[in-house]
Amino acid sequence: MKAMKFPVAGKAEIVEVPVPNPSAGEVLVRVKAAGICASDVAAFKGTHNFRRPPVITGHELAGEIVTLGRNVAGLRVGDRVALEPHVGCGRCDYCRQDNYHECPEKRYVGVGDWIGAFAEYVVAAESMCHTIPARMPYDEAAMLEPFCVGLHAVRRAELRIGETVAILGVGTIGMMTLLAARCGGPGWSVATDPSAAKRDLAVRCGADVALDPTREDPTAAILKATAGRGVDVVFVATAARGVLEQAVNVCRRMGRVVIIASFFSGGGVETKLVQQREQTILGTSMYTGVDYRLAIRLWGQGRLGQFPQLISERIRLDQAPDAVAALAAGKRSDNVKTIIRFD
Repeated sequence: MKAMKFPVAGKAEIVEVPVPNPSAGEVLVRVKAAGICASDVAAFKGTHNFRRPPVITGHELAGEIVTLGRNVAGLRVGDRVALEPHVGCGRCDYCRQDNYHECPEKRYVGVGDWIGAFAEYVVAAESMCHTIPARMPYDEAAMLEPFCVGLHAVRRAELRIGETVAILGVGTIGMMTLLAARCGGPGWSVATDPSAAKRDLAVRCGADVALDPTREDPTAAILKATAGRGVDVVFVATAARGVLEQAVNVCRRMGRVVIIASFFSGGGVETKLVQQREQTILGTSMYTGVDYRLAIRLWGQGRLGQFPQLISERIRLDQAPDAVAALAAGKRSDNVKTIIRFD
């Protein structure tokens, strides 16, 4: 089968590799659509903390089951599925409490020897497969993975109807967080991003206001709009310098700050402000099957109709190396989501 491999940092190439065989409890999935994530771009650059070359990575995917391993009972050949791309050890306290996303021994698709979504076929555990409606396009099904990141963050925040929200950074994850928040019926919402195209898209996706942090002070603007109170919940969806301090400053007293972005280094925040204002700082990481099942229901109810707008481009696998290199070089700053199509 064909796959895109990062043999060394800064290089991507199309290679031929054997089709993997599913073991007991696993299935073989023919990939129909895969999204390129910022973590994949970091893997290409050699800066990701665990997705490292040489690797065939990719974890945002949907496809069709073509082979069942032994002891697979809940799935059939021909099932259309979106993959939840991680699996816990099944033995630790986190796994036993269905919090396997925090399992210390969790394994990820597209890490190490586990061939990821940038290939024609992927092996997955039965538990990772979520069947999707017959009418759901595969490219939208592949977008369930980043959406579930935002949905999990919104659930972690326990966002309540009518609460005000700020989303700092509306790349893919920030935009998905906005969509997830809108499903919960928030009050006034504001998004920030340097990209004019992303700000315009955020407004079309439901934000009341979108600010350019390179041209105006978001802290001053948000405090002015809220009569100095600040917002109830701040979602940090970018690891830009100074963003955590900004988040604390625009969060109201006794409000919540939810950190979604991966701060591989740096960050920093004035803890005195957090302590004095009794703010709650929450971390959020990935998702569980609860998020996937809820996301599929929301899609079925027509509440994720903005998904097609978030797809910046659809490409073939043979075009993917150039696309990843361009993203790594910062040449597509307005890009929200690139989808690789395999049909």
